[in-house]
Amino acid sequence: MNNKNVTIVIDGQAGSCGKGKICGYLSKNDNFSLSTNNWSSNAGHTYVEDNGEKIVVSHLPIAMLNPNCKLVLNAGCAITPEILFEEIKKYKELIGARKIYIHPRAIIILEKHREEEKRIIRSGSTFKGCGSAQAEKIIRNPSVILAKDYFKNLTNDLKNCIEITDTAKMVNECNDKILIEGAQGQDLDINYGLDYPNVTSRMCSSSQLIADAGLSPFKVKDIYMIIRPYPIRISNKTNIGDDIYSGDYAGSAEITWSEVKDRCGCNIALEEYTTVTKKIRRVFEMNWDRLKYNVMINQPTQIVLNFAQYIDWKAYRCNSYDKLPIKVKDFIKKIEETTNTPVTMIGTGERNCDIIDLRQYF
Repeated sequence: MNNKNVTIVIDGQAGSCGKGKICGYLSKNDNFSLSTNNWSSNAGHTYVEDNGEKIVVSHLPIAMLNPNCKLVLNAGCAITPEILFEEIKKYKELIGARKIYIHPRAIIILEKHREEEKRIIRSGSTFKGCGSAQAEKIIRNPSVILAKDYFKNLTNDLKNCIEITDTAKMVNECNDKILIEGAQGQDLDINYGLDYPNVTSRMCSSSQLIADAGLSPFKVKDIYMIIRPYPIRISNKTNIGDDIYSGDYAGSAEITWSEVKDRCGCNIALEEYTTVTKKIRRVFEMNWDRLKYNVMINQPTQIVLNFAQYIDWKAYRCNSYDKLPIKVKDFIKKIEETTNTPVTMIGTGERNCDIIDLRQYF
């Protein structure tokens, strides 16, 4: 019989729902022995310590916060080596003596992939070369460079930090708790997301995360779907200098950050910028139909509501469900009624400690 030891964290909207915060919190509190991801360098993941120190990554699992957790980049990854090397150097103290295990068939992103995307793509994109590299892998281009080829000749001082190995064997032979850290969001899924072509270059569902890890769905114990009260999309202003429309939100009205600020009663400037391109995010009204659809696709066992303070700023950094404003409690009730899924964690601020964990009651 299969040991159900896998937890998946997935974004239930169009990204930037705070997966980094939740993966960091889970890694510190739930004793995972291994964390794996299928990330590309077109998305950033942010975790904020209680003292305000930020950890921002595009390749390394956030679970590196747990010193006992093995760090695995699986076959679904699209790796920009210079970004990976920079992260390993930056977070050397957190990583310690641990290795970064990489599957031999992870694809390597090169400058030519970034340039190709700048020439071709005229929809929402960060132009990081991820889709172009994946396409080259799919058509089995003879010039493709995989991790097994790129890292075998590595001569820099990071050589001993990286090990190329069959990560599918690693995760399947691990009988302890495994965390799969998702990227981007279900509404960006190339097949089941919002308006094509304003999506990402692959599927973002929980089933895709399992497949890329080389695991059976029978191994999955929990799926945490993270959402926010006002979903976002990337800016129409790009990092290549062109203004390119990044898509709507299935009919939901686009609003301004000033409106969000006024509605929740925030007394400070309230704007969000993308982790990778540093452009201001577009923000939309909640789309309940899309939420129901994404729950149907992913079948989460639990929902996490982040940015609860955007509903009522009195919730900012609140650590008790009983002290939450009634507006936030009503919103949580509507989520549960709409999705038939319990809201078990509530993020009320950017720091690790700004969370209400209700899992013991479910």
